[in-house]
Amino acid sequence: MNTFSDLTFAPVYVEDIKGRQTGLFRAHKGKRLIAAHRKPGTTPFVGGSRVNNSITDFADTHMLFPGGWVTLIYNGDGGTGHAKYQPVPFSASDDVIALEPLSDLATEPALLLIASMLTQQCVPKFGFGYKLTLHRLGRQKIMAPVRTNIKGEQVVDWERITRLGEELISVAEKRIVETQVSSPDDGDTLQDLIFEPMLITDVFESMKASSAWYDKLSLGLTGHGQYPFVSRTRENNGIDGSCVRQEKTPEAGNAVTIGLDTQTVAYQPVAFYTSQNIQVLRHERLGVDSGLILSTILKQQMSKFSWGGNGATLGRLQKTRIMVPVTTDDKGEQVVDWDGMSRYGHGLRARVERSMGFVTPRASLLA
Repeated sequence: MNTFSDLTFAPVYVEDIKGRQTGLFRAHKGKRLIAAHRKPGTTPFVGGSRVNNSITDFADTHMLFPGGWVTLIYNGDGGTGHAKYQPVPFSASDDVIALEPLSDLATEPALLLIASMLTQQCVPKFGFGYKLTLHRLGRQKIMAPVRTNIKGEQVVDWERITRLGEELISVAEKRIVETQVSSPDDGDTLQDLIFEPMLITDVFESMKASSAWYDKLSLGLTGHGQYPFVSRTRENNGIDGSCVRQEKTPEAGNAVTIGLDTQTVAYQPVAFYTSQNIQVLRHERLGVDSGLILSTILKQQMSKFSWGGNGATLGRLQKTRIMVPVTTDDKGEQVVDWDGMSRYGHGLRARVERSMGFVTPRASLLA
């Protein structure tokens, strides 16, 4: 039996208000400090962003809060309700609520899990037009693991939350190692590539509108479905949730997706469903390493398109040239350098894994 199956969940207040209610945290407001007034430095500056752990800058500014707290975005277009665990001292904008844990048992694994719970239960409720203000936070409850103490009172079960958090971290670390592409003996030397302009239609064998699209609201997206749902969001590889198998057959994996009106580009390694207006690009020699290179190239070179009258329509994409690595084949013709892109992508991934300390001898993992 794992820890999750042994948990009892009940609604608990997020914010502790003296004399009125017992909650998980004491809330503190960030301080307004616009980018023009922030000098480059080393202090993490937490803003209204749902990516990069909500860190929008590293600045030479006073550290407002200690490490080991949780931040919650109360205002922002798309980021409202996102909670993040901040492991080191940080500063925060006035779009952010800093949550001070009140229990000595609130460990890092436990707070990482609570931050995820907050995000899952606050994002659907709050938004740009309905801010997560301090007043509304005072009324907010989330479902969290609880237990009954010796006085017969219901209290937060921090010990089991910690154990579950540790289990999930262990699973995540193992999955990272399982999917890593490099080994300690791998070289990460990057060869020089020759770039030339080519039509997108000459790079890919096919570019078609997705036949597996659905309206997002009709799917009842969760975080536990078998198939990723690819939309026109810029974050999370374009994935906006997941769903179970639908009536339509999902798009096969190993493809590059482009959102026509938002110019969002991503490589999709596994089968997926999509929202409307997603183009799916394929080639028999496309792989995870070359796919990551090509999706990055497309992102960088599609900046000429924009919202409104100059969107990335199918007609415009078919006439668009991009700079891609090329080589000369046996016939003396210039063709896409698929092998070079794959080696380059592999080398880049190996460098990233090393920089993050993910390269571990596989034999030690099996011991």
